[in-house]
Amino acid sequence: MRYLSTLISLILAVSLCAPGPATAQERDSTSELLRKNKPIEISADVLTFDQDTETYHAKGNVVIVQDATTLYAEEALLNTAAGVATARGDVMLIDEGGNVLKGEDLLVDIKRRSAVLAHGRLFYKLENIHLEGHPLEKTGPQSYAGRNISFTTCDCPEGGEPFWKFSAESARVTVSEYMTARNVFFKIKGVPVLYTPYARIPIKRKRQTGLLPPHPGYSRLRGFKFDIDFFWAISPYQDATFNLDIETARGAGAGAEYRYFRTRRSYGEAKLFYFKETDIDRVRDFRSAINNLSRPLSAGNDRWRFKWDHFEDLGGGMNVRARINVVSDEEYFIDFGRGADERSLESIESNLSFSKSWPAWNVVFQLRRFDNLLDENDDATLQRYPEITLTGAERRIPRTPFYVSLNTSYINFVRKAGVQGSRLDVLPRLSIPLNPGGWFEFTPSITPRGTFYLVKRRAEGRYAERYLYEVDADLTTTFARIFRPRLKRLTAIRHTVRPRLRYAYIPEAVQTSLPDFDGVDRIPATNKLTYSLNMLLTGKLTGGGKPVYRDHVYLELIQSYDINEATRKLASATDQRRPFSDIAGELILKPAEMVLITGKGKYDVYDWRFDSYDTTIKLHDGRGDWGSATYRFIRGGANYFEASVRARVTRAFDLTYANRFSFQDDRSLETVYGVVYRHQCWGAMLSYTQRLEENIVLLTFDLKGLGRVAGITGKIQPF
Repeated sequence: MRYLSTLISLILAVSLCAPGPATAQERDSTSELLRKNKPIEISADVLTFDQDTETYHAKGNVVIVQDATTLYAEEALLNTAAGVATARGDVMLIDEGGNVLKGEDLLVDIKRRSAVLAHGRLFYKLENIHLEGHPLEKTGPQSYAGRNISFTTCDCPEGGEPFWKFSAESARVTVSEYMTARNVFFKIKGVPVLYTPYARIPIKRKRQTGLLPPHPGYSRLRGFKFDIDFFWAISPYQDATFNLDIETARGAGAGAEYRYFRTRRSYGEAKLFYFKETDIDRVRDFRSAINNLSRPLSAGNDRWRFKWDHFEDLGGGMNVRARINVVSDEEYFIDFGRGADERSLESIESNLSFSKSWPAWNVVFQLRRFDNLLDENDDATLQRYPEITLTGAERRIPRTPFYVSLNTSYINFVRKAGVQGSRLDVLPRLSIPLNPGGWFEFTPSITPRGTFYLVKRRAEGRYAERYLYEVDADLTTTFARIFRPRLKRLTAIRHTVRPRLRYAYIPEAVQTSLPDFDGVDRIPATNKLTYSLNMLLTGKLTGGGKPVYRDHVYLELIQSYDINEATRKLASATDQRRPFSDIAGELILKPAEMVLITGKGKYDVYDWRFDSYDTTIKLHDGRGDWGSATYRFIRGGANYFEASVRARVTRAFDLTYANRFSFQDDRSLETVYGVVYRHQCWGAMLSYTQRLEENIVLLTFDLKGLGRVAGITGKIQPF
């Protein structure tokens, strides 16, 4: 006899141990299919209870609800004494996180918190994971095991083949961590393309020990290239990465990176890389077309770099910082540098510093070593062992209107060849800030300067000294006015103008007898007026919530007038005085949230031309299109144009383009064409790069849920 939609609400006092509080991760997952000591509501066509075995038997359109977890089946048995539940026929379980578990037969052991599902299929909503197995066993809050396992993040109609998946004879899976599997095939549309007898595949968001995806490649210089990394999550506060780089035509290398947070006040990172060249002369021949960037030929077949950066806060305003950066040879960055900035480095620095701060004082002790990459040895390179600076913040002298500050440095210059020695430079400053009537700010100051030397290997003698002073006066004021345009969103504009006038005077001093370590040893005579104008337009945008304030226009102009130049005697009939400096300007325009225009430049007022300028425009929209263009010009130096564009052609395809063109050489330094494809569960990028030394084809795949899993690089010699 069939009952019509019999609904019975039962409170099942299952005699099991009370569970601990669920974590946030468990609440978002299928952490427990049926929980202990929780009310269960059963709905079925037929529902019976066997008092002897304490078993509920539900049949026909079974729906079991506990909290936000719902189980659907054709038939179900629930043994409250044994803590075991079974379900048969189109089983589907949906938990509070929206995760779905489907299968033919389900066995749940409530005491052991485990379950076995025949022909099981899991959909984990948070990371869009699809997991299938026959059988599929739930072994923990987020862990599964089974045979005939498949894993993917691709959505696919039931019975169809996803774009990609991993299939394994047997596997253990922990959601947000790893799938460890044996006899694994990687399939595309059901077609096997890769096989491995063992794999540990990341299915995670958090740090976890394991092999990272390999990066294969090819070039005529390197031959077949294969990079593979191993990541070691040592603890929550430290980890390491080990790298193996095999290049069949060039050699092999290995590296390690170690990152650590000993405490919130103590952390750092160390990197070591070693590469064994098979023939360094062959490497030089390959890059001969782009010259050696003035580097001496100091490299051998053993190439390496060590870099360490550590910070230690000792408390009480005391800090220690170590920065070590050393390489095997001056050519290292040409071959292994990342980007144009590293490839063109002319020197690198290592230093060890200690600093101590008080409310009004700061002292820094440093040991600084420089490696000049333009010289094969550093015999003539000045090292600073040590460099000590003492800074005193501006403070008012009690019961006077005067303020005093101090800037002092001591440096011991060391080198094997050339003059070396010590220098003490003392600069106290006395100022008096004035604000007459509140209309403007006027601050005159005087800064006496004493510089003292104790040197070695110098014909002029061991001792030298210099006394100077600087007189400075700074005058500035601010004007502001608010305008209220009758526009829909722009309801107010604040216009701020800040003019400034500064006078600086330093007397002429004979300094030719002093050693020449750096710019401090040659202070030019100064008698100069500098005037500037700073302007800012700030808009108030209303509508859609709180008002938004945006700086639409920023403009600054600066120029100096050299009184010494204006009054000097002419050396010849063709000699001309040029007391006015270039006009330096900066402009920032942001008319809308999607547009940014910036510009900097220096204009020669005598030759009526720009000596340098730098202009950039950036555009973007809400759907993902963006573009930028930059032009940089320095007379007698740089003269090039950079542009990059990303166009979203469709929801799945982007086109990219980037170019750097040198007007000096009348050729492109680098051009990159790219196509980006996005799918629900994977993506790919194909790029073609033209450089002076080589043409590069790069194909990279991204699998959602795994990150970047491979890169295939083909390098072609210039046509």
